[in-house]
Order: sequence, then C-alpha cells, then structure tokens
Amino acid sequence: MDYVAAIFPSIGVLAIFVVAIRAIFQADRRERLAQAAEDRRLTADEKTRAGNPGQTHTSQSVKPADS
Repeated sequence: MDYVAAIFPSIGVLAIFVVAIRAIFQADRRERLAQAAEDRRLTADEKTRAGNPGQTHTSQSVKPADS
C-alpha cells in the first residue's frame, strides 16, 4: 500500500498535465477554425469587390501630416 501512496502525486501531476495539454490543443484547433472562417470571409469579400469596381474599401484612410 505504501507503493500506491508514493505514486499518487505523480499520477496527479500527470492528470493535470494531460488536462492542460488537451486544453491547449483544443484552443489551437478553435483558433485555426476561426482563422480559416475569417480567411474565407475575406476572400469572398475580395471576390465581391472585384465584381463591383466602383465599391471602395470601407476602412478609414490616414491623411499625411502637414509639413
């Protein structure tokens, strides 16, 4: 029974490690899916703009400082 008590802390650390690594992999997977969805959306927007040459980019342009 002493052997089980001696191994218990190692098993606990292993369990925490497995949970942490699993969470990291799941977060990475979600990030890659979100990035792919954003890339698809941007590509679709670019294709739409290519079909409508009169449409301009909606972001604000930066004016150069007066010298």
